[in-house]
Amino acid sequence: MVSITFLGTGGGRFATIYQTRSTGGMLIEDRGRIHLDPGPGALTNMARLNLDPGFTDAVLISHCHPDHYSDAEVLVEGMTRGGINTRGTLAGSVSTIEGIDGMRPAISDYHRRLPHQVMSVRAGDEMDIAGTWTRFTPTRHTDASGVGAIFRTTAGTVSYMGDTDPRDEVIASHEGCRVLILNVTRPFGARLRCHLCSEDVPAIVERLQPEMTLLTHMGVKMVEEGPEEQALKLEETTGCRIVAARDMMRLDIGDSIGVHTNTYL
Repeated sequence: MVSITFLGTGGGRFATIYQTRSTGGMLIEDRGRIHLDPGPGALTNMARLNLDPGFTDAVLISHCHPDHYSDAEVLVEGMTRGGINTRGTLAGSVSTIEGIDGMRPAISDYHRRLPHQVMSVRAGDEMDIAGTWTRFTPTRHTDASGVGAIFRTTAGTVSYMGDTDPRDEVIASHEGCRVLILNVTRPFGARLRCHLCSEDVPAIVERLQPEMTLLTHMGVKMVEEGPEEQALKLEETTGCRIVAARDMMRLDIGDSIGVHTNTYL
């Protein structure tokens, strides 16, 4: 069984500033525990769910924007037991780990010395991360070094497209996924450059044909429009299973895929 816990389903500048929804990224649990894009709210929601940061095996950051990295340094401290144990993996875009194009590294020199393994990753890189074979994919975003990721889990392939325009080469890199996670920041009719909006989803889903598609990284306009209503429209259009993720929702992937909401209550 593979589990994915959404520690935050908000994203974008104003959703982050006002915490319209939490922006904590997600936790992928398979052979190890991978925390993907730990923005504001990650640690708070881990505490609500009684998830110990000390059991984190890897921290992955797709690009150098604070809604994707702001809790990462503390998670690295948790992963290394306050810096006492040299363990775990920290991997991120070149902008996150090294700095590029006016963006300073998101992780301090001190925190980059704590894990066992620290890597700047680029589209096309493949490696074992916490026991899960991972391939990093291209994005087209305002951070030119940003990446998505494909995880070859024990329950099939899970794809995370990241923050991106819906370019053909980006979509093609995610073919063969069982579960597709899309950062859909805006609803129908509210396009935002370098991000996905609801009207992009049908073409992506119809091409990739995942068993389930999850919508996350929702901006203020998306939340105001109603993510569940957007997902229902998209499901009716595509005939494929599409779910608007909620904060602290858990996805269990085995022979079937189960969705569990409000798991902290």
